[in-house]
Amino acid sequence: MAGFMLLSSCDFDSVVPESELPPAAKAYIEQNQPDTKVLLIKKERSLFKTRYNVTLDNRMEIEFNGDGLPVDLDMDD
Repeated sequence: MAGFMLLSSCDFDSVVPESELPPAAKAYIEQNQPDTKVLLIKKERSLFKTRYNVTLDNRMEIEFNGDGLPVDLDMDD
């Protein structure tokens, strides 16, 4: 039981270059936000999933799953 608890709490976050973003995520940004630039990409990995949190220069944040599909959009006011 202790081994499982240890593994399930192993989350890893890192800042990654745009080249590590899945192709589907790149295509989504190019199609839906063509006049923006990517400022920051945070890759969040846990035992069972990977997420990419992308911050654009228009203050929009898009969360993508490991396949590059959008799962959440946030726009700062």
